[in-house]
Amino acid sequence: MYSQVGINTTTPKSTLDVNGDLALRNALSTGGTDAVNGNPGSVDQVLVSKGAGQPPVWKYANIPFMENSQYKLINTYLKADQTGITTLSNTVAASAPVTSNLNEDFDPAKWVKIADLATPVEIKSSQNKVTYQFQTGVELVNKAVGSGSSVDFICGIFKNNKLVALRPDGITAVDNAPTQSIFTLNYTEENVAKGTYTVEVACRKIYSSDVANNYFRIGINIPTYGPTPNVNNTSSNAFSLRSLFKIDIAELVTYTN
Repeated sequence: MYSQVGINTTTPKSTLDVNGDLALRNALSTGGTDAVNGNPGSVDQVLVSKGAGQPPVWKYANIPFMENSQYKLINTYLKADQTGITTLSNTVAASAPVTSNLNEDFDPAKWVKIADLATPVEIKSSQNKVTYQFQTGVELVNKAVGSGSSVDFICGIFKNNKLVALRPDGITAVDNAPTQSIFTLNYTEENVAKGTYTVEVACRKIYSSDVANNYFRIGINIPTYGPTPNVNNTSSNAFSLRSLFKIDIAELVTYTN
């Protein structure tokens, strides 16, 4: 005998058709038979449809549940580079002015890009947060002058060749041996317009205490330095001073009824 049961309906469309709320006080089991109990699921599992005519199954969710008006991480981009910037070293004068402003255009006469960190990104939602994290090693040595040699510089993040984040820093050589330091830049943009962008990192030198003899590099070590006779640098390497660039894109979660 085949029949359909309707609750609050005289025309049920399935074996059990409930026109109203359903209060379930105990387990909901799926996939059972006349001889075997169904699967009630486990803690933190969700019920997933397998399509028409198939029993749903309990599965673990691969993503966390998000509340309305929370930000959800959509994409993460990560680049690494060991070639760095070598063209701001000795004999290269500092660029002017010593300040830079947000939204200024990239100027190759002042800035030098770390080419391998260029990252194409796509923004799909107008309500977003884009977080940039850049870290690199910096090295300075002045064999001629030694103690007191210094270089000031700025590193910035360019989005489609527009400056969106920057931070100045400096390094001082404590003696006539190579000195290393770590530079970091963290910045978050909110509600970036939807579209595709190329995000790049560039740096510029804004001061040098001794242009002729300050050997200076960003994101890579100084292998040798002068004046003659040249000295081999064994205190660092390209890996230890490499650059890392990470971009996180989060979008606002919104639900509609």
